[in-house]
Amino acid sequence: MGSENGGKARGYAFLDLEKEYPPKVKAMYEAVLELFASGRELSSLKVSEITAKAGIGKGTAYEYFSTKEEMIVGAIRYEAAKHLLIIVELIEKGQSFQEIILRGMDMLEAANKKYDGFALLEKILRDQSITGNALLKELEKKKEGCASAKNITMKLLELAADKGLVQEKNAYKVWSAILSQFAVYAFYLTHLELIPEVGREEARQYVYENIIKLLN
Repeated sequence: MGSENGGKARGYAFLDLEKEYPPKVKAMYEAVLELFASGRELSSLKVSEITAKAGIGKGTAYEYFSTKEEMIVGAIRYEAAKHLLIIVELIEKGQSFQEIILRGMDMLEAANKKYDGFALLEKILRDQSITGNALLKELEKKKEGCASAKNITMKLLELAADKGLVQEKNAYKVWSAILSQFAVYAFYLTHLELIPEVGREEARQYVYENIIKLLN
C-alpha cells in the first residue's frame, strides 16, 4: 500500500517509514510478510530464507536484529504502521469519519485475502514453541505504537464529534468500539459460507452503525 507523502506522518514518529525502516530493513520485513502470506510456519522459518527472499546476505540481518523473533515482530509493526499511516493521511485530507471507517474495512478485506483469513495472527497466538513464546515476548517489548494509535483515535473522535455523530470522549472506549466491530467484520469475512444471506455492503453498514451506537 503506497503513501502519497512518502511514508511520513506529522507528529507520528512510529509512522515515519523512511526514518524508522531503512531500505534493507524494509526489504527483510517485506520478505517476512510475503513468506507468511505463502503459508510458512513461524517455528520453521529461517533467517536465511528471509534474507534470500529480500535479496541480501544472511549476515546483513544480524547487523539490524539480534534474533529471528525480533525481525518478525518488526515486520508485524511495519505492516501495522503502513495501515495506520493510511488512516492518518485520510484524516489530514479531511475525509469523514464514515469514509475512514469504511476504508479501514477495505484494509481488513485486503489483509484477509493476503494472509489467508488472518492466518498470520492465528499462527502467532497458537504457536507454543520456543519461537512462539519468544515472539510474544518481543511483541510485549514493542509498545511505541500505542501512543500513535491513541493519537489517531482522538483525531477520529474529533471528526465524529464535530459532525455530531458521537458523544463518547474516552479514547479507550472509542478504540474498543472500533476494534470490536472490526473483529465482527473479520469474522464475517472468514465465515462467508455460514452467512450467505448477508451481503458485503449490508455487513459493512451494520459494522459502521454499530460503532456509532456504541459511542453514544
